[in-house]
Amino acid sequence: MLCLSNERSSISTDATPKSPRYMNRIFLIMLFFLGSFLAIGQTFNREKIVGVWTTKEVSVTKPIGRTPGEKATIEKARRGLVNSKFNFRPNGLFLLQLPANAPTEFRELESMNNKMWHIRSKERMVFVGSLDEDLMMINIKIVNGSYYFLIEDTPLVLKMERSR
Repeated sequence: MLCLSNERSSISTDATPKSPRYMNRIFLIMLFFLGSFLAIGQTFNREKIVGVWTTKEVSVTKPIGRTPGEKATIEKARRGLVNSKFNFRPNGLFLLQLPANAPTEFRELESMNNKMWHIRSKERMVFVGSLDEDLMMINIKIVNGSYYFLIEDTPLVLKMERSR
């Protein structure tokens, strides 16, 4: 049995607590606030880099170290970089202080001293040298609150600790 009526049903355009439109509004508001908090938490700027960073551990990203020559190279890198200090000064100058027992091959890295450093926030990258020469590029990763410097064009990963 079909019943037709001339009465119009009143459809409200107001968002009521049980309506899908109301739920969509709540979802959009939550998404907005969550996005804002995530963006604030992921800001990467000069203030996060300025300071003295000490290398605590050196590891490699690629599976090397299988031959005696590779093992010796990795060990040399560890001697040259563990306890080294990367100083990113507020005035834009970079200083690298190697440990006393660093191999002589690493001393040439000190040629980057008193060079300017620059940051690309979106890529989380720091460049040492002028924008034309890029003496060293460092990708910065934060994992579980620890900072890691990945030296571009090398398999080296440096676990860093910032001096306070």
